[in-house]
Amino acid sequence: MGLMNKTQNCAECGFMKKYDYDKKIYYCDHEDRIDDMGKLGVGELPETSPEWCPLRK
Repeated sequence: MGLMNKTQNCAECGFMKKYDYDKKIYYCDHEDRIDDMGKLGVGELPETSPEWCPLRK
C-alpha cells in the first residue's frame, strides 16, 4: 500500500500544472521528466500517466 501505482493518475499528482490560453493545456513540472515539454494533454488529462513519467518507476 505504500508503493506507487505504476498507472498513476496525473490529476492527483502535485507536479501536474495547467495553463489556459484558448484551451486548457496540462503539463508535468517534474524536474526529472525525460520529455522536454512535459505535455500531458490539451482540453483534458489522460487517464493514466505517460510512459515517460518519472514517478512510474
